[in-house]
Amino acid sequence: MSFISKFRKNERGAAAIEFALAIPLIIMMFYGIAQYGIILLANAGIRHGIDEGARAATVYIGATPMTDAQIRSTVTSSFYGVNRETVPAPVIVRGTNNGVNYVDITVAYSTPIDLIFYRYGPISISESRRAYLP
Repeated sequence: MSFISKFRKNERGAAAIEFALAIPLIIMMFYGIAQYGIILLANAGIRHGIDEGARAATVYIGATPMTDAQIRSTVTSSFYGVNRETVPAPVIVRGTNNGVNYVDITVAYSTPIDLIFYRYGPISISESRRAYLP
């Protein structure tokens, strides 16, 4: 029996080599799932903030309607899942549709994806809501 054929039939350590080849992909897959979850959380937090701002603008009872600054403050204070300092200020647009006043609230947020071994360009999240004013 030659020296090389002795090692060719030896299968000890095969599982360790397979593990070493597969573990980086498995780690990257789990990390990617976590990154996707973070993006979904940010999207839900931004949507929640916009919904709270639209609700506040709709049900606000006062001598005058809510100002744009008050709506922006309500929206940004209701965010969760994102760093409030990195989210641009909400865009408030007022208008009239068939004689009914409304306010459009829009927030755009972008975040990069980091998969440990690979960086993907920023993902943009944009949410908008129209609230009809009383």
